[in-house]
Amino acid sequence: MFGKTKDVIEGDFSGIFGDEEAADHEAQLAQLRERVNHVEGQINSQFTSMAAYAQIAQEQIELARSESRSENERSESRLTQLIERERAERMGMPTPGTEPSATSETDQRLDSLEAAVEVIKVGISDCLSRQKALAEAITALFQPANPSPTSTVLPPPNIDGPIGDLSLN
Repeated sequence: MFGKTKDVIEGDFSGIFGDEEAADHEAQLAQLRERVNHVEGQINSQFTSMAAYAQIAQEQIELARSESRSENERSESRLTQLIERERAERMGMPTPGTEPSATSETDQRLDSLEAAVEVIKVGISDCLSRQKALAEAITALFQPANPSPTSTVLPPPNIDGPIGDLSLN
């Protein structure tokens, strides 16, 4: 309008706006660095946890070994004492650490223990005879009154033998 014409400016605007492709690569690179740092932190955390678990496991192993050693020593000591006591009894000498009156007290205790075992045996045999009578009554209860020739009747269970072989299968 006022005598001057507009010139179209042709040129490179990259200096003004910047390189978008380079900025995008830079953003991706920053994200990648952040992710690598995050993964590195997770790996360090897992390594620390595994080291702690390994230490705890090592302590547990040492504790188990120590308990096993002490249990073994107690067993050896007890076995040695029993062997010494048996050797002393077979040679007719008094047991180390016991007096002659203590052996008579031991004999009395053994006699009372044998009597108690005999009472238990009688009770178990009474219980077994009652169990047999109950089994016979149940077997008789389930047998049909008039068996038909076509029906199959199972034989009553054998209750005269030991009961250790019986199973529910």
